[in-house]
Amino acid sequence: MRTAILGGGIAGLTAAYRLARRGVDVTLFEATDKLGGLGGWFDYDGHRLDKWYHVLLDSDDHLLGLLGELNLRERIDWAETTMGFIVSNRHYPFNTAVDLLKFRALNPFDRIRTGMAALYITKVLRNGKPLDEEPACKWLVRIFGRRVYESIWEPLLIAKFGDMRDRVPAYWVWNTLNREKNGSQEVKGYVRGGNAVIVDRLVEEIEKAGGRIQLSTPVTAISSDADGATLDVADAPVRFDNVLCTLPFSRLSKIADDSLLSKFPQSTIDYQGVVNVMLVTRRRLSRHYWTAVVNSDLPFQGVVETTHVVRPDSIGNRHLIYTMNYCRPDSDLYKRGDALQVCDAIEGLARLYPEFSEDHVDDAFVFRAPYVEPVWPCGYLGKRPEAQVAGTRVFLATTAQAYPMVTSWNTSIKLADDAVSAMTNQGAAPSAQPLSAGAPIVNT
Repeated sequence: MRTAILGGGIAGLTAAYRLARRGVDVTLFEATDKLGGLGGWFDYDGHRLDKWYHVLLDSDDHLLGLLGELNLRERIDWAETTMGFIVSNRHYPFNTAVDLLKFRALNPFDRIRTGMAALYITKVLRNGKPLDEEPACKWLVRIFGRRVYESIWEPLLIAKFGDMRDRVPAYWVWNTLNREKNGSQEVKGYVRGGNAVIVDRLVEEIEKAGGRIQLSTPVTAISSDADGATLDVADAPVRFDNVLCTLPFSRLSKIADDSLLSKFPQSTIDYQGVVNVMLVTRRRLSRHYWTAVVNSDLPFQGVVETTHVVRPDSIGNRHLIYTMNYCRPDSDLYKRGDALQVCDAIEGLARLYPEFSEDHVDDAFVFRAPYVEPVWPCGYLGKRPEAQVAGTRVFLATTAQAYPMVTSWNTSIKLADDAVSAMTNQGAAPSAQPLSAGAPIVNT
């Protein structure tokens, strides 16, 4: 059974690993010269630094399971983290009931209502599926009240989804809140060495099992029938029994022929892109891992300091600070030049943190990704694509299927497992035996 996989992100690599270890003749095609997708990295002063602010959550069962199979769980460092809010340029911690009582961005009544609403969402409302048909903007007003919605929730939705915020279902918000904290202490983890370690191990196991990975090899066309699929690779048609596509629908729709494209539901789903400014500094910025910025004239929507989880001594005793802006890939903000993006980030941080100075910054980098967060419409559960495109041998493990889960490596691994299950007709997500007995997680 010759199988092609399109895309060398974590979904494509996971699927190639699963299939190759089952003896399937599998070839993975990646259009660029790098693997990892949104988990990419770059070399810096003898260290590998992640381009994006990715960490593990202790609820990431699919990712943790894969790391166990790869004998990488012993490399995970865990840390308790905190978050903050910046509202109208004023700082607030936002982690405990005491923090909420002191949250002067809201009046006392709204603080109490917010606490009760958070408990209801994370402890009482255990089934969020009925919220699939209800817009988040209406549900949040109903649960938290209009003042809280306009002060906190609406700015957060705007930051994530821009002018498409009114489309987003309440089910996505419910799921995100329960994934992140579930009403308990925030805990995040990181594999020492970063995403590069995970990708390297996957590549090693894929190739050991006979799988092939072809970099800098874009697939320019795809067609399919009931017996197989044909890809155009380097201007030549290549026939496969199965094809698994991990590309965003916006990209897949550009290479699929009309017959295949007509079978894709929601092939025109909108996406938000993201622009990250990454600063390599010599000093810690804040006591919070993540700080949301709302109702502010600052030039970014949030600040993430990953070295609350990533050990600074593992990257040359430096600190990594990311500022982010979610925006459409055709927006002026997305296209804004790198030098201006960096200038905005440094000047904005200097306004927020008086102890921060440009002199603390060793280097700055700008990274963009055009298709990061799908903008789900209400009622998406009934429209979400299946793992197999009906009447074809094309399978999907794309972000368009992530709903209501957030787009993350954990979600992508689950989608890859679902697609491999559909392809191999096993009816359940495959779970290969560990390479050897897994070690316990290391807590630091």
